[in-house]
Amino acid sequence: MLPNIVATDTDATYELRGRYKPSTDGKTYLVIEHDNGGGCGTLSVDGKPWPYRLNKAGEIAPGTRTIRCGTEIAIEIKPGNIHYFDYWGP
Repeated sequence: MLPNIVATDTDATYELRGRYKPSTDGKTYLVIEHDNGGGCGTLSVDGKPWPYRLNKAGEIAPGTRTIRCGTEIAIEIKPGNIHYFDYWGP
């Protein structure tokens, strides 16, 4: 794997759909940073409306989660981390 030279958060591990890093309290969080253009209606996670604004962390159970806004993306959220989701593309 090649290092991501445009990465700005040196504590984070970067992946295709975003990045993750350890949370300070050991809990697991999701931060949705991109709303797929905003014209898709309500953001949902695992079929339920996501109650947090963009760029705000919400506590979530670790594991495979499905984010939906016009299209659906499954991501793996590791326990004890903050996962920042920011890419809807293929």
